[in-house]
Amino acid sequence: MKQLLFIIAIACFSATRVHAQTSDTILERTVRPVIVEAQFPGGVTAWRTYLAEKMNNSVALKNKAPKGVYRVLASFNVNKEGKVTDVKILADPGYGTGDDFKAVLLQSPKWSPATQDGKPVTYQQRQTLTYQVQ
Repeated sequence: MKQLLFIIAIACFSATRVHAQTSDTILERTVRPVIVEAQFPGGVTAWRTYLAEKMNNSVALKNKAPKGVYRVLASFNVNKEGKVTDVKILADPGYGTGDDFKAVLLQSPKWSPATQDGKPVTYQQRQTLTYQVQ
């Protein structure tokens, strides 16, 4: 009886190890780092300038937001062609700020797409935009 329990215990341990090794191997094959990140034309400074010029600073005030700072967090993809897609507002304080930021992102000019192994790939990015009512 003790031998049977010992054999069952070893069999369970071996199956778990094989499964773990298989998962690690699969993970290593499918998750590779992006070599070159997507770039807005002109770099980070141009991206900040674009956001500042295109955002509607008065949208929160027009929607009767009280004095304060309103931060909108969005995620979006830059696809293989450099187009901004799949914009999702993750944190929206309201007063029209989330909708305004989404429109600004969707109107973005084409980016230089991210590359992996020298080939363009879709790249996900997060960005915060701050609106202020004084």
